[in-house]
Amino acid sequence: MSAPSAAAAGGDGQAYGLCWPGKAAARAAAAVPPRAALRLRPGGPAPVFPGGHTILVGDNLEALKLLLPDCRGAVRLCYIDPPYNGGTDHLYPDRFRARRTSGSTGRHGPWLDLLLPRLLLARELLREDGVLFASIGDEELAHLRLLGEEVFGERNFVGCVARVTKRTSNKGIHFAPSKDYLLAFARDKRRLPPFHEVVGPDYADRFRGSDPRGRFATVALYQQALDPRPNQRYWIRCPDGSFCIPPGETLPDPVEDGVPVAPRSPRDRVWRWSHASYRQRRELLVFKATKTSPLRTPDGGRSAWNVYTKYYLDDRLARGLRPRDFLDGLTNDQGTAELKALGLDDRFPFAKPTGLVRRLLHWIADPDALVLGVFAGSGTTGHAVLAQNAADGGRRRFLLVQSPEPTGADDFPTIAELTIERVRRAAAQFAGPSDLAVCDVE
Repeated sequence: MSAPSAAAAGGDGQAYGLCWPGKAAARAAAAVPPRAALRLRPGGPAPVFPGGHTILVGDNLEALKLLLPDCRGAVRLCYIDPPYNGGTDHLYPDRFRARRTSGSTGRHGPWLDLLLPRLLLARELLREDGVLFASIGDEELAHLRLLGEEVFGERNFVGCVARVTKRTSNKGIHFAPSKDYLLAFARDKRRLPPFHEVVGPDYADRFRGSDPRGRFATVALYQQALDPRPNQRYWIRCPDGSFCIPPGETLPDPVEDGVPVAPRSPRDRVWRWSHASYRQRRELLVFKATKTSPLRTPDGGRSAWNVYTKYYLDDRLARGLRPRDFLDGLTNDQGTAELKALGLDDRFPFAKPTGLVRRLLHWIADPDALVLGVFAGSGTTGHAVLAQNAADGGRRRFLLVQSPEPTGADDFPTIAELTIERVRRAAAQFAGPSDLAVCDVE
């Protein structure tokens, strides 16, 4: 198995890239044949790969290897929620924990050992138009970005989304930590379709104008932040016969509608539209009388008008809205409340809300997606898939992987048992009896 590398050799023979002791062994671990097998738990359906809903209980490195023969190139969305490595000694109960070292890498080396082979395998499981989202905190954000760019290729980095995680904390010395991040990497960014944001009633309410074409909103044609362009400065004729232009010293001659001039300095401001676009789309202009217009008249005075352009609700919905790279309203207390509603409160203090994963499902807009959850934890990904299918009639399927880390509790002795129970209770809420298959990785 091979993957693109972000390292580039320099003239002195040194390489640029993310390096740490043990990196070669961590990369090689992804190519070692699996040492385990899948054992179906009695009383449930057999897994159908890549169909059906399945939870794999065991080391996720071995589990990902076991999924490769049937699921290579089948996963549309992979969500990983790895340990944030915030300074606790416990990292993950597998062989990488024993490699904790002192020195320059500190706790980061073992954490990178953990992530590298799993990212390599997750990449192989993605479809050509697949995408991986990874939640992470400040502690490993920089390392995960570099690692992801090495595995997926720098050109396949899609973006970094900040998410508000809580609002009331006053902990911390200099800042009260209130956010984490989503890093997104594509298997092949050229084949990844544009993301589509959720369209709520508040967005539609912005479109208060109406004409025979439909509901519309307006945006100013002149905006101060625009950089001067040679074909975007020209006269516009206003309804009273006057002419207006963005601020500046260079004026077109003669003073006629649409006559352009090239800006000669940064002080010559421009419209959003090029001269050609203005000629083609002038019917979309809206003029509003105002005493505070930023636009100027031929004699240098203030125009009595400001100029706006229409954009239509139906057009925006047809093209899809692009999500912002900032998420608010999806805080972790929602995840805690969801667990409480299922009778599983006080189990996961930092559970992700299902709304977070459902937002990712909205973004990829694929009702038939196979969704892979690595480091499944509280089972948020499985719960989110079931909830979204119930909401829109989708046929999404999930594969969840969770190691049997001990909890010290009698009712659910391992995190994996909690994962399974949470998904079963969620399934009962949305779809009655579940077709959930559970397999042990042994």
